Amino acid sequence: MTARQAEGDAVDVDFRIEVGPGGADGYPVVYRTTDGEEASDVMRLPPPHELEALAARVPDAVVASSARVRRAVVGSEAPVRELGRMLFDALLGGAGAALLLAARNRAAQRGGQVRMVLRVQPPELARLPWEFLYDTAEDAYVCLEVPLVRHPQVARPVEPLRVAPPLRILGMVARPEDQEPLAVQAEQQRLREALADLLAEGRVELGWVGGQTWRDLRDAVRRDARVAPHGSASRGEWHVLHFIGHGGYDATAQEGTLALAGERGETYPLGAGQLAMLLAGHPSLRLAVLNACESGRAGELNPFSSVAGALMRKGMPAVLAMQYEVSEDAALECAHAFYDSLARQLPIDVAVMEARQAMTLARPGTLEWGTPVLYMRSLDGGGHLFDFADTPGPAGATPGEPGPGTRSVRPRPGERQADPRSHEGPAEAELPLEELYAEGLAALYTDRWGEAVEAFRAVIARDRDYRDSQAKLALARQRQRLASLYAAATAATAAQDWEQAVDHLEAVLAAEPGYRDARALLDQARFQRTRAQLREEIATLHRAGRWEAVLAAVERLRQHAPDQLEPEIVTMAMAARTELTAADRARNLVRHYVTALAQMEIGRWKEALQSLGEVRALDAGYRDTERLITKVRQEIRGTEYGPLAATNLFTATALHRVNAIEFSPDGGHLAVGTNRKTTLILDDRGTELAALQHGSMVAGVLCVRFTPDGRRFATASSDLYVRVWNAGTESRRFPGRYAVKDLVFSPDGRGLTAVSRREMRMWDTQTGRELLKVPHDFTAEGVDFSPDGLRFVCICTDGFTRVCDTATGTEFLRVKHDGIAHGVAFSPDSRRFATATSSGVTLWSAETGDQLLVVIRGRKVHDVAFSPDGRLLGTAEHDGAARVWDAGNGTELLGIPHSERVRAIAFAPDGGRLATAAGKTVHLWQLKEAEVD
Repeated sequence: MTARQAEGDAVDVDFRIEVGPGGADGYPVVYRTTDGEEASDVMRLPPPHELEALAARVPDAVVASSARVRRAVVGSEAPVRELGRMLFDALLGGAGAALLLAARNRAAQRGGQVRMVLRVQPPELARLPWEFLYDTAEDAYVCLEVPLVRHPQVARPVEPLRVAPPLRILGMVARPEDQEPLAVQAEQQRLREALADLLAEGRVELGWVGGQTWRDLRDAVRRDARVAPHGSASRGEWHVLHFIGHGGYDATAQEGTLALAGERGETYPLGAGQLAMLLAGHPSLRLAVLNACESGRAGELNPFSSVAGALMRKGMPAVLAMQYEVSEDAALECAHAFYDSLARQLPIDVAVMEARQAMTLARPGTLEWGTPVLYMRSLDGGGHLFDFADTPGPAGATPGEPGPGTRSVRPRPGERQADPRSHEGPAEAELPLEELYAEGLAALYTDRWGEAVEAFRAVIARDRDYRDSQAKLALARQRQRLASLYAAATAATAAQDWEQAVDHLEAVLAAEPGYRDARALLDQARFQRTRAQLREEIATLHRAGRWEAVLAAVERLRQHAPDQLEPEIVTMAMAARTELTAADRARNLVRHYVTALAQMEIGRWKEALQSLGEVRALDAGYRDTERLITKVRQEIRGTEYGPLAATNLFTATALHRVNAIEFSPDGGHLAVGTNRKTTLILDDRGTELAALQHGSMVAGVLCVRFTPDGRRFATASSDLYVRVWNAGTESRRFPGRYAVKDLVFSPDGRGLTAVSRREMRMWDTQTGRELLKVPHDFTAEGVDFSPDGLRFVCICTDGFTRVCDTATGTEFLRVKHDGIAHGVAFSPDSRRFATATSSGVTLWSAETGDQLLVVIRGRKVHDVAFSPDGRLLGTAEHDGAARVWDAGNGTELLGIPHSERVRAIAFAPDGGRLATAAGKTVHLWQLKEAEVD
């Protein structure tokens, strides 16, 4: 006999509503009662897009309502109440209103309850949250006073299952590693706590699936007469499946899913149909409780495509699913009230209504009571799923421990099982209250929160007013919850799941502001969360090609975490700046070129020359710029170069003396090799993007060379190693016997050739294999490769400069130079080379060895470089000056004084900029034609 039947003449009244497919006038609605009354109407709703837009605001409003207690309708509840009013007026504003009122009156006269049974055939309407129906006349949500059942139309009604108490619940927690983390043990413990009194009274038994995969679930529900479930002498006949985890919806398959774990811990999306197939072989299962968001969501065309709908179609009598996220406290309150009502043999729809009431009473102002959605296959049996025998159930185990009340189904290998407590069972009842109370106090003061909760519960069960047991129980529960939240926060921190860590720690501090080191952990988690968010945003902006936004986000990350810029972030910043520079250069090229043509048309030669100079500074090979410059110069004063002027663009300071400088192929970056193991990467504004450390403290970087595409570069150090760098990280290292003087990459960037004082070597940078090793009997002081890659020139300490074949190292040309060797450079056309010595600078023919021009005589010069077009020659001089010369006739065009001796000089690829290094400083200069009088 059921509880409702025991009430004698108490009679329930079913108020059934069926909504049919929509037509031109609206949706037909039929209303029926179990007393045989019937009415019909047409339901009219706003356009689908307006309805969807309003419904889309409900999930956020529900989540927001869980965070605070309210007494009046405020912003977050307004859309929910408005949608509920709209649905109520459309569904029950006409003929249905009178029929509902009459049904409620008859049920009240008979001492019964009205049950609203809603069958919505159109899938687009079935997806709406009907649980929030709001009656403005009563100023109340209907579901808090009237049970509401979703009743899809299915065949084969199921009679109540006759069972002997306890109600057996099979729990499963799934948390795949790539999903939002769940603390499995904590989730199990929370459900045990919610059901603690029911377990203790023997009205409920709770077991757990011993894993997170579909195989674990299959083994737990499979009927096998030969093997009893773990921890029990009987076969495992479960009545309820309670799932805790993540849900989702596969839009491609048009099917709801539960996120189980795969074989390697990844997400295995178990489809609704697959879950129904697994559970169909366990006939004693009459109810599935799915504590997973979207487990009630169906597709636009098939109302049975949700997890709940598929279970209904396969024969599950009832499913309680969640249509939105639900907070921990609300979920526990719902579980306790719901299972308590079921154990008291109430109909399931009444149990859900009582759970809704408990949720709103425990958390005033919350809207989470509308999250549970009840689906029933059949109304036979008056909503009763179980017909309980009158025999009492066994005494339950304490929460969190296996025993009569809770047990584990097929535990995973190596999983630790909780030990039974010494005070469990009949012996506990024999303890004096004073001793039981003292046991609770001892557990409370030694941070054994679970034992404290159980001890004070036992005290209260025997004497509710014994001393301050109620307060002590509340304190133990609070400390237990704080410890669980703190443990979850530390686990999330270890997993670098900063969002979860912040959420848990904020909850800890909201309950107790001074709890342990939660404040410091929260500050760290917030810092790391912001850092991770910025990194993800930078990557998103980079993929979208939003270059200015990339740089802005990188700057914000630099301000937030100045010492934690990863190489990939630096690479993305460099790429963004390169793209922006390229775009600006393209726009400026067109603008300056068009301006120059217009100025030439009207004979404004000086202005035209300046505009063409701007074009050449951006792209020396742009269209016919060089021909136009020659023509303009002829118009002004002939064909020779005139004086140059230099404007300082930036001055950067290194920690140690600068040995070498090198522009990237696009001219957007400058590599700087210093005398103490460091290579700096600067942008075209002098901002340091990276500082690469290699070698010992005394190892100086002697040479830096970029690959032709500018994505990688190589450095040579006096520690005898050649290193290849990729995105600021060392990718290859090649050892040598002598200090390398110069490097060159092959055109495809794969081959790398290095010339040291006594040998030449070539490597494959992808495999690291040495391709060539050629010793030579001279000691090279300075080396440069020809731009065509066929030859290299060495200035040697024996007073000779040699030109050698790159492929074999064979010497085929030798010239005698004056003074001590310092530097050498090939011209861009590979036909000339310049030597720099303690006696000056000389130009030579690379084909015949003839001396072509003495540019400097009698002064010490450390370095020499050609401009990209070969028409200018730069010199870095011992007297503290950098000079630029006409490489055709040796005329000095520009002198730039420095405070120290100049050791390195390099022209930018655009030919309009010049880099110089003196002491610890690097200067970038803009070169322009000096004004012609």
